[in-house]
Amino acid sequence: MSQSRRMKWPRSLSGIQGRRAGQRKVRPAAAFAALAAGFVATAVSADTLAQPKDNTLERQAADYVRFREDVAAIEAMPFTDEEVTREAHRRLAAHDSEGLSGGWVAYAALVAADSPAFAAALQEEIKKKPSRRKGVIGGVNGLMANIAADPHFLRNLPGAEEAIASVLAMTVQDGARITALGEAFKMQAYALQKTSWGKKRISPPQSRLDEARSFGLARAEPATPVFERANLGGVMAPSLAKARAEWAADWGAESIEGRVSEKNAEVIIDRILNLAARYSTNSLNPRLVEVYAQNAKAERCLSLAKLTLDQCIAATRTPYEEAFCLGEHGLKDVATCNGWVADAGAS
Repeated sequence: MSQSRRMKWPRSLSGIQGRRAGQRKVRPAAAFAALAAGFVATAVSADTLAQPKDNTLERQAADYVRFREDVAAIEAMPFTDEEVTREAHRRLAAHDSEGLSGGWVAYAALVAADSPAFAAALQEEIKKKPSRRKGVIGGVNGLMANIAADPHFLRNLPGAEEAIASVLAMTVQDGARITALGEAFKMQAYALQKTSWGKKRISPPQSRLDEARSFGLARAEPATPVFERANLGGVMAPSLAKARAEWAADWGAESIEGRVSEKNAEVIIDRILNLAARYSTNSLNPRLVEVYAQNAKAERCLSLAKLTLDQCIAATRTPYEEAFCLGEHGLKDVATCNGWVADAGAS
């Protein structure tokens, strides 16, 4: 087991205590009884978890999975004419930094939610009964209260280590596959210089940039997936292995294990686990996804990569030059930007 999988981050201590000045006192027993009654009334039964009440997380994740789909489509295209680099440019340029970065966080949350050990830990949490004496709220509401009180609560659950390892493995493997295609494009850039069509003058750079931009604007939103969700004692899992190939956690290439190498990555991991726990307990809404499905460092990096790709394409005149730009900035840079949480994608 890698060092990252053995890592135990310290739980931060946080809480809110105190009473507003002049606030009327309420007897603890009566207050707890009222809270417990409310939580029992809103408890989530197993039957209600067959489908999520909100699919915003899956819609957000679809933005990242579409990039996977485009990578797979480009991989399948043989280098036989200039349309190969044209189609690759259209597909890769159609992705924006916000969709790719936020989509990756949302997808990573689904990967974490699919972890059996993490699901089991969540199940144990929501099985806890309210207890005034022990200070336990119990149920899904108790789990949400613990998450709100301590941002690191979820990573300290028994199954969190497995969930984090799954996210890191997915990230590194995706980065390896995307990077490999980028390297293949760069190799083709040299090989195409020996072909007549690879050195042929193509349409002006600005027209190609405009074409790629129009392609992205005209493209329909990616389809929201339909999962065969598993329901284990009130905890929902997306069952990604039963979904289309592009949604599988092992879509990427074999690679080394990922690791959390910087403090900022822990913040992203906490967001991923938060989304995963809320998804699993049917406690998500669009606002929560908007807040937590963010990776500012990746978004900045992807914005720069997109700008660099456009500048590189603007300087090209032939397919072999386009191939180099797409390999370096359309593929390898994206792998690095989305992979920083797990030290993935760097060459």
